[in-house]
Amino acid sequence: MSNAAQCVKILVQGMVEDRETYISLKTLLADQRQWLVARDTAKLDALNPQLMALYEQLSHNSKQRYQLLTQLGIPVGSPGLRTLFSRLPAPHQKQLTMLWDSLEQIAAECKALNESNITVLAMQQEILQNLLNISEPENWLYEQV
Repeated sequence: MSNAAQCVKILVQGMVEDRETYISLKTLLADQRQWLVARDTAKLDALNPQLMALYEQLSHNSKQRYQLLTQLGIPVGSPGLRTLFSRLPAPHQKQLTMLWDSLEQIAAECKALNESNITVLAMQQEILQNLLNISEPENWLYEQV
């Protein structure tokens, strides 16, 4: 197997791993929202290391993908991957394009879930801040905007 073929094989393996990782991440982000709304700090504390492990795995695979694409002389990013796929035999082109499309889709879903969780956290922080200011009305008058 040539060096280029090995690089492509490693790229594909990383993409398959990332898809599975994003599926797990999506589940954990949904759980995180549930525990945020319930204000269940014990469950959130248990969940955070799992989330961090998934983020680290995705980061590792992303760096590896960057290195492999650079080694192959392919522009880094989605357009570069699509260019690479177009150079492969026809049966592989379709499979890899579908894999990449599904990876981009689930990554977008995870991003939306994460942003939603950030919104919940921001709302909770605002509520707490308002509650803290109730006991000291002068703080409300001079609250920084």
